[in-house]
Amino acid sequence: MSEFDFQTRTRVVYGVGRSKQIAEDVRNVSGGDRAVLITDPGLVKVGVADEIMSALRSHGIEVTLFSDVQSDPTSASIDEASAVIRASAAPCVIGLGGGSAMDVAKLASLVAGAEHPTDHYALMANPFSPKRTKTIMIPTTSGTGAEMTSTVVFSNKEKRKVWGWDYELSPDLAILDPTLTVALPPHLTAATGLDALVHALEAVAGKRGNAMIQAVGLQAIRMISGSLLRAVRNPADLEARGQLSIGSMLAGMAIEQGGTGIAHCIGHALGTLARVHHGRAVAIALYHTYEWNIEGNEPIHAEIARAMGAVERLSSPIEEQARAGSAFYRGLVEQSGMQLSLAAEGLSPADAQRLAETMASGENAPMRNNNCRYAADNDLARFAGQLLG
Repeated sequence: MSEFDFQTRTRVVYGVGRSKQIAEDVRNVSGGDRAVLITDPGLVKVGVADEIMSALRSHGIEVTLFSDVQSDPTSASIDEASAVIRASAAPCVIGLGGGSAMDVAKLASLVAGAEHPTDHYALMANPFSPKRTKTIMIPTTSGTGAEMTSTVVFSNKEKRKVWGWDYELSPDLAILDPTLTVALPPHLTAATGLDALVHALEAVAGKRGNAMIQAVGLQAIRMISGSLLRAVRNPADLEARGQLSIGSMLAGMAIEQGGTGIAHCIGHALGTLARVHHGRAVAIALYHTYEWNIEGNEPIHAEIARAMGAVERLSSPIEEQARAGSAFYRGLVEQSGMQLSLAAEGLSPADAQRLAETMASGENAPMRNNNCRYAADNDLARFAGQLLG
């Protein structure tokens, strides 16, 4: 039994329609009546941002909107959001959306505490100033688990995907409301749901895995594996959406403690090279590396397979159970309708060496090193060839 230190600072609330109580939450969390809402243009367009702003304003909360958030956010966007937070002097920042909007909200709330630009903190080159605002996250996807983590991912001015982390990046409150995920299209439900599943898988199997990570991670795997295809095929299924929402949150808890692995190393490299959607990138990466991961790590992958519901006979040999999990995962990816080819992003076999070199770059080393099985340079080259072949 390995030693561990497991902690979380984020309060979590769940309920159908729970987001309508956001005004009360702002007052309880921050003690004030002003907030900055950070979201993306898509949620403004479909009216979800208006619903949240209406719930705030109708109960006396003054709200400032920042919606210039794109998928895979840039440091420039975070700098703009930070300027809005400073100008408003609001005691509360709300992140509404997927991982990109929540990451912008989390990081901007800390960057706003000083005059340095976001790139000043990339890969923790410099420490943040103390946190001055409270943060509330309202996910509208079930994927990143950003509502539970103290890590953010963004592209710096050189367009490389980098990291920022600090315990105070952890939100003060996470509000899970499955009604806000119903409008998510099937292909994004699949991509974000598979992202959450990969989070749980890599945290449970990774080198930092322990009993506490397994407790939340294996439960996340159970909930996501049993509900993802239901939500893809019937987007209005609130029971399935709720299972995904809670499963994604638990997977966020798992990676907060256990980190990620080779699928995220590859996924971030794909994001740097061609801005491939993060959830799809990591899902495709694990599709090609799951079987390789099992060697030398059969017992934990057998546990994962059992949590997935992939094992028909518990008396089967451990290796057979572990490989049943790989087959289940690949089938789930295929049945979700995910496009496995990356040709539409402009990537071809000619880019394989560049992809392998990006996987091996310094910013991706923590994920490579934390994976349950270490990937040597020749392994990275082989994976790149498989993904782009």
